[in-house]
Amino acid sequence: MEETARMELEPDAWHEADDGYYLDCPECGSPAHLMDIVEFGRCRGYLEDEGREDTDREPTCTATLQLELAWTS
Repeated sequence: MEETARMELEPDAWHEADDGYYLDCPECGSPAHLMDIVEFGRCRGYLEDEGREDTDREPTCTATLQLELAWTS
């Protein structure tokens, strides 16, 4: 069975760039852009100074990421 770790993000966990919002990947530290998480469900594994490319920097990051919207009333 695959282990799932949950974490609650604080407001300052999100960063803004020219091409959208991102958070730091909990496994490798690369920027995990919101749309990459939604579309691919994983970290794309590139560093910020390498630019946004559609290919992975290295295939070493195995983090699968998902977002869950929750609210309380």
